[in-house]
Amino acid sequence: MKKQKNHSKIYKIDGVGVNLERFYPCKAFEEKIALREKYGFSSYDFILIYTAEFIPRKNHKLLFDILPNLKQKIPELKVILCGKGELLEFYKEFAVQNKMDYIIFTGYTKDVADFCRLSDVLVMPSFQEGLPMAMIEAIATGLTVVASNIRGHCDVIEDCVNGFLFAAEDKQGFEKALLTLYKNPALRTEMGNRNIERAKTFSLENSLSEMQKIYSTIM
Repeated sequence: MKKQKNHSKIYKIDGVGVNLERFYPCKAFEEKIALREKYGFSSYDFILIYTAEFIPRKNHKLLFDILPNLKQKIPELKVILCGKGELLEFYKEFAVQNKMDYIIFTGYTKDVADFCRLSDVLVMPSFQEGLPMAMIEAIATGLTVVASNIRGHCDVIEDCVNGFLFAAEDKQGFEKALLTLYKNPALRTEMGNRNIERAKTFSLENSLSEMQKIYSTIM
């Protein structure tokens, strides 16, 4: 009997879908200030956030390398690090030894959406990523991004349009981008608004709609 050929086709959708009912921007500046007060932050703080497991490929080291110099230039700097992992205790001890009391380690938390909403910039210096869902969740809250220029990140961020990309080991490029955003709140707002729209591409609603279209063509 002649073997029947199996003709397959690959379909592409934009990720598994982000829940925009959970990750959404503050409706007003006053809402952001209230969130900051709830979690013990000042309206004057310049807050960076990184939501990532503490493992080598997430490259927390680069962030810790630039923070002392960045803190000198930005006295009101605060850094929120969400996540757990094998390197968490190492970095917590490192922060204590180097008097980096402006770093907040949340560990595992269900308040990631709130922490994103009250922050100013998402940082993601990873060495390697797939489609970075943590990034997409963060931009849905209106954050702009400074991230390493790797596959995954550049699928979401266009350099100088809705964030800044830098080479994964470029300390100067990383710091320069953060200082640019610190000095230009209007640019942060502009990029953040673009990201709110960008995140809709990756929404759960959009993903389900795309899957429905695929199933309707093959069934």
